[in-house]
Amino acid sequence: MADSEDPVAVVKANSAAFSRMDIDAMMGFYASDALVVDRRRVSMGTFRGHDELRPYYLSIFHSASELHETLDVVAHRGGIVVAACELRGRLADAPVHTPDVVVPYGLLIEVRDGRIVHLELHESGDDALAESELEG
Repeated sequence: MADSEDPVAVVKANSAAFSRMDIDAMMGFYASDALVVDRRRVSMGTFRGHDELRPYYLSIFHSASELHETLDVVAHRGGIVVAACELRGRLADAPVHTPDVVVPYGLLIEVRDGRIVHLELHESGDDALAESELEG
């Protein structure tokens, strides 16, 4: 588990668990009533609490044979962390020579008491930074 006093460490540890497709480790980084909101044009929706987050993330994991999230923190203050990300993965049952799927996005995350309480997905790190009102 990440240092509960460091929101950036929590966000990075959650990203590592996501890349391992380790749903149990991920749920350990989320508050029981955490809210995840996808604000991208092609949104996957809004999810609250472990009972909704677990199937949301499992649906992503079940559609991929491998995933890797690159996460670069662009700003943070207090419990707010903004990151520019790229998800690279291979679709489940894809032929061997199929190119990876690559999806760039931004994250705006609030961490409280060592747990993610609010996570927003944005089109880019710049969009997440603008929404946060922090400076990069």
